[in-house]
Amino acid sequence: MSTRRTITESERAEILRPPGLRLAGVPVFIAMAAILVLMLAVPVLTDIRFYYLQVTILIFFYATLGTAWGIVGGYCGQHSIGQAAFVGIGAYTSTLLYMKKDISPWIGLFAGMLLAAVVAIIIGYPLFRYGLRGDYFALGTVALGLIIYELTNSFSTLTGGSQGIPLKYENNPWNFQFQDRKYYYYIGFVLWLVTVTLSYRLRRSRRGFEMLAVRDDEIAASRGGISILRAKLSAFVIGAVISAAAGTFFAQFLLFIDPGTVMSLEISVQVILVAVLGGMNSYLGGTVGAIILVPLSQFLSSRFTQSPGADVAVYGLILIFLVIFMPNGILGLLRKSPRWRKVIGW
Repeated sequence: MSTRRTITESERAEILRPPGLRLAGVPVFIAMAAILVLMLAVPVLTDIRFYYLQVTILIFFYATLGTAWGIVGGYCGQHSIGQAAFVGIGAYTSTLLYMKKDISPWIGLFAGMLLAAVVAIIIGYPLFRYGLRGDYFALGTVALGLIIYELTNSFSTLTGGSQGIPLKYENNPWNFQFQDRKYYYYIGFVLWLVTVTLSYRLRRSRRGFEMLAVRDDEIAASRGGISILRAKLSAFVIGAVISAAAGTFFAQFLLFIDPGTVMSLEISVQVILVAVLGGMNSYLGGTVGAIILVPLSQFLSSRFTQSPGADVAVYGLILIFLVIFMPNGILGLLRKSPRWRKVIGW
């Protein structure tokens, strides 16, 4: 006599549910929720010093950029070295709309994101369409960064050139300006949280699976029916859009922009270091890297005021160390543990 029976929908859901959620999902969710609540409460419940508040805001900024770069370089394996170009596009678009047309930077933020997406498609499509990858793609993004940088310097009547653009201050939330710097903390927090959440969901989506497959083996991915062009271009555009949003935030936070501040090669290198140090294959890699690298950068800048470029030399040494001893970053050391591997999303 047959003992077969039809399983219920609840049993089916339990079978199909990823094992990581059963083992670590609830504790991890509670821990992360507690951390997020604590991060929101710190500026309110404590009299945080101005300096530490500024450093924390910079951590959010670079964590956002590092996470965005991780989507391009970590998930899809396309190592862009011109990511600062998109930061500059976002910063200059929102600033020029505000200064020239009196359009709120909140609106300029979305305009900058749209322009960054268009530029990423215009540049990325031919690069990916004709199979540029590895060092050749990296050189292409360096060229993009240099072109945007030089154009910004050249059109000085519009962009202010090397003199930059000081933003008019009106202490108006509609103009993205606040007298209390804690509001920049919260905006940076939201920007970072949205980026990390997007990265987390993307990695577990079909599009994220395609990106990972392309990164691991383009030939096998292509034979499996995955569009190499679509996967690479999607990652590049997503990274560009997030970087542009961060650029608008950075411009309003500083109330001043110039090419060296928002689109220099040094910023691109710092973003790569943040992602690689934390672990570019994880959605948390950019955050971990920023928590370590930003305070270190501030410390070096304050200690070596008489030796310009010393901090860049230290960055170079860190990069050499990572390439040799920790190619998968800090979180890469945890991936051997099944429980931690689920948590960090490796």
